[in-house]
Amino acid sequence: MNLEPISLQYPLRHTNTFPSISIGTRTWLLSAIYSLRVSAEGLNWTLMRILYCNKYNFGFSGTEVYLFDLMELMRTKGHTVALFSMADPRGQPTKYDRHFLPLVDFKNAGHSMIGRAKLAAHAIYSGDARVRLRKMIAEFQPDVAHVRNIYHHLSPSILWELQAQRVPIVYHVNDFKLLCPSYNMVSHGHACERCHNAKFWHVLTEGCYAGSPGSKLVLAAEAYFHTWLQTYRKCVDRFLAPSRFVKDKLVENGWEAAKIDVLPHFQRLAAAPPEHAAANASMLYFGRLSPEKGLTDLLQAMQRLPNVQLRIAGEGPKRSELEKMVDSLGLANVEFTGQLAGGELNEAIADARFTVLPSRAYETFGKSILESFAFGRTVIASDLGSRRELIHENQTGLLFPAGNVEQLTEQISFLHERPELAAQMGAAGRELVRSRHSPETHYAALMKLYEKLTLGDKKPPPARTIVAGAQVRLRVAFIGGRGVISKYSGIESYYEEVGKRLVEMGHQVTVYCRSYFTPPLKEHNGMRLVRLPTFRSKHLETLVHTLLSTVHVLFTGCDIVHYQCLGPALFSWIPRLFRKKTVVSVQGLDWQRKKWGPIASLVLRLGEQASVRLPSTTLVVSRNL
Repeated sequence: MNLEPISLQYPLRHTNTFPSISIGTRTWLLSAIYSLRVSAEGLNWTLMRILYCNKYNFGFSGTEVYLFDLMELMRTKGHTVALFSMADPRGQPTKYDRHFLPLVDFKNAGHSMIGRAKLAAHAIYSGDARVRLRKMIAEFQPDVAHVRNIYHHLSPSILWELQAQRVPIVYHVNDFKLLCPSYNMVSHGHACERCHNAKFWHVLTEGCYAGSPGSKLVLAAEAYFHTWLQTYRKCVDRFLAPSRFVKDKLVENGWEAAKIDVLPHFQRLAAAPPEHAAANASMLYFGRLSPEKGLTDLLQAMQRLPNVQLRIAGEGPKRSELEKMVDSLGLANVEFTGQLAGGELNEAIADARFTVLPSRAYETFGKSILESFAFGRTVIASDLGSRRELIHENQTGLLFPAGNVEQLTEQISFLHERPELAAQMGAAGRELVRSRHSPETHYAALMKLYEKLTLGDKKPPPARTIVAGAQVRLRVAFIGGRGVISKYSGIESYYEEVGKRLVEMGHQVTVYCRSYFTPPLKEHNGMRLVRLPTFRSKHLETLVHTLLSTVHVLFTGCDIVHYQCLGPALFSWIPRLFRKKTVVSVQGLDWQRKKWGPIASLVLRLGEQASVRLPSTTLVVSRNL
């Protein structure tokens, strides 16, 4: 499905199509045609219950600004919306806060190795997030889920829960995380594609992520883990890219083009600004002050443009270095305003002659370009990535090769000396926002996608009717004990007795046995035997054998995996990722036994917690237990 609004690029570039019509008139005419098409498609959409998933519940970045604007837009159209997020006092209270995850703070993890290990595991796969989301789904009953920034704090585990609950998933690609463990495809201030085709180990060696070696390892592990599980490919119904550039990058890296739709962000128009900027108006940069933003290139250009004034609005790790550079170059025509937001930022954009974006890195969209256009201000930007889609050169703005200071200087000088042209381009940009990036246009395209998913592809499975007296034949695997042909302990006796009964009832039973314990047989009392090796060690034997058995069972047609005891319970979540049911039987609190040392006791304590939180069902042998 194509969600892209009509492109204005063709007629704008081929100016001889309308030789006697001005830029603004041509843009207005084309936008009017597009508006008529949108209106003709109808606006009678089905009212829905929409669940938005995002790790921050407050305006942390542009991602959240878009999200909350979208949620408000949906409310005004009559839809019921809810947010699944992380509890943070900076966010507004909601009806469903009790289902939110507790605040996860990776920067203040403390010095405890166990605490850090728990956070690392949470970042890769959070069982807690799945459980909480399951409860929220049961209460809210969404028709569709719209997922944005979930990494680390919520974790991709929630995609498996949404799929298990048969909630259609729209995954909004608002960064490059699917292609780059560190989000932004930037290394040493430049665009980077070293992780192309899942070569995620580069995050460990390239210095592209500023965190500790341990955090880099977690990023790589997360990327490889969910690539191996195919989490995104198996769970997500539609990917939503904010630009054609993002879709092309995904396809280049092996993602299925047919599952990716392109829908640019929307932007509300500002009140009509003055047609021309003031004679002494400055050029404006607004955004993060970080290495990849190309601000050193901009300051070098300013050294050659003493008659042009520049205002830099924003904060970031590069600010101190940039201020020193301004002093060393003697740039009296550069002003740092600090962070501007809300009305202050709007005023700065409206007062500017034009804005400049000299970034050396890719961007998924380029919201600041639309913000400039909304105030009738044209833009000079580097020609990387999605900027080429928003800026129609010599019509709504000017482009230059990223990192080319000479051409950047020429473009600034050219536009500064032609205020009439700058105003004309700004007006064309404003009309582009009105036509292609209005809330109504965005809403109509998004509702098409929601309706396609909810009314078409994600229908519930047909119910199975079981006639009285009939049996459902199950495929059951036993994991955790030593094996069969022995009365060594209660577990092995359980295998012998219960397994034999299940076989007699017509079920298929597989017992995972330790190769040193069970004779080399393929079958015993109708039960299939799988013999796997392990370490003959008091502390490692059970865990190693359980892990190998769990990996093996993933590639079988097993319906139910039945684990025995607390240690094996630690692995009971893995088969559930592959939509298998798991059962854990608890015979006792093994961590209380004196034969175990402190580390083994801790592992068994974790197993006790796992036994009641991770499997589909838990069995205990007594009421007291």
